[in-house]
Amino acid sequence: MDKRQDILNAAERLFYANGFHATSTDVLCREAGVSTRTFYRYFPSRDHLTEAVMDARQQRFFADLLPPDSPQAIPHLFAVLAHWMQAQGAEGCFFLKVWGEYAQQDARLSAHALDFRYGLRRYLSACIPVAAARDAVWMLFEGAITAGLILGPHAAHQAAATAALVLRHSGEDHEK
Repeated sequence: MDKRQDILNAAERLFYANGFHATSTDVLCREAGVSTRTFYRYFPSRDHLTEAVMDARQQRFFADLLPPDSPQAIPHLFAVLAHWMQAQGAEGCFFLKVWGEYAQQDARLSAHALDFRYGLRRYLSACIPVAAARDAVWMLFEGAITAGLILGPHAAHQAAATAALVLRHSGEDHEK
């Protein structure tokens, strides 16, 4: 059994559900099935753990995407978002939660939280060369995350349909 991964999995679930500061190390250790000593062997601080969870989550998300030159890249992006909302929960963006809790107290962690957004922007830039269409699709993606609080994964499906219209109108049809 991989204790480091057990800690990361427990932390991601607990942080997403309860918040970062509200989740005690004792609760984390209990949920992961490790001692405090084991916890600190893998993560010298809670900040290191938070950063590792963000890294793992971001890597998993981007690994689920298609190459930017794929004609299905944008529809698939929204399908991935819908799947994540279904599987992980539609309680808002994990990275914005990090930013919200750390923005005033840890510039490094709050900047790291925004890295997801910058990565998404780079991905969309590679997928959609027309800036106005790219910005519209990005806002639809971001809006779907927020709308998911009320509509659940259906928000991602609705955003995908609207993104298809935007791309078709801009000449960047990604459903060929």
